[in-house]
Amino acid sequence: MNLPRIITAQNAAQLSQLAQTRRGWISAVVWSPNGGLLAVAGGDRITFHSADTLGSLGALEGHAGPVKSIAVNRTGTLLASASADKTVRLWDLGAGGTSTVLNGHSDAVNAVAFSPDGRLLASAGADQTVRLWDVPLGGERAVLRGHIDDVTSLAFALDGSLLASGSWDHTIRLWDAQTGELEAVLRHDDWVRQVTASPNQTRLASASKDGTVRLWDAQAATEQVCFQAHAGGADRVAFSPDGSLLATSGRDLAVCIWSLPDGARVHTLTAHKKPVLALAFSPDGSLLATGSGDNSVRVWGIP
Repeated sequence: MNLPRIITAQNAAQLSQLAQTRRGWISAVVWSPNGGLLAVAGGDRITFHSADTLGSLGALEGHAGPVKSIAVNRTGTLLASASADKTVRLWDLGAGGTSTVLNGHSDAVNAVAFSPDGRLLASAGADQTVRLWDVPLGGERAVLRGHIDDVTSLAFALDGSLLASGSWDHTIRLWDAQTGELEAVLRHDDWVRQVTASPNQTRLASASKDGTVRLWDAQAATEQVCFQAHAGGADRVAFSPDGSLLATSGRDLAVCIWSLPDGARVHTLTAHKKPVLALAFSPDGSLLATGSGDNSVRVWGIP
């Protein structure tokens, strides 16, 4: 049996494309917890693909506008989706993909994220609000206000006690996930396009239109590293499962792999023809999925 090779700083230069599929304008890719499936948000639906070939395995339909973000809980039983149709949907994957519609946002919903324990769902949108929902029933728990422009990204940190929200207002706001109180404000020089948490939940990484990727200490709310990542702006950022690598993408159409904690670039992938708007390492760290405005999803690994 050939075991998959984990992507590391030492072998990242050997990354090559292992599979590809065409699927409309891609906004998000998310792996199932066991790494066997890849969920892809494109157009007004979510499609599922096998990890090895990217062959189609089904779809979820119901949104009346483009799906802008998806998230899967850690057991793989629920999928949340955010849409330009102003709704969040909570899909029960164990019950044939039945969905609960969560209404509350007054404009397009840009992001969703599950808390680590799966009991809380956060959503954020163009109405400048962050909303917290109880799972699985979908009751709205709180509305967090303070951003003054579209909220584009969400990430739970510190074992789910902290919620980070990134916005076009150039800030990342850190909220107490239980009380909804604002804890701190972190700043970029331009739009924050994505914020994500490290696997151990102690650090945040953010990508901005200002071209930088920044690493933050989540507990202290302080900047640790800032590096110029992409000409024209950085779009997405993803940690490898062991936290030793960071993948980023930007308006220069490149996907870059960086080693941590030093922030040294170890490899660059340049196959996509339009900006890469989705990045995700597989749970075992052996694959990297990239989704682009060129209507393709590509899976990379060590052949």
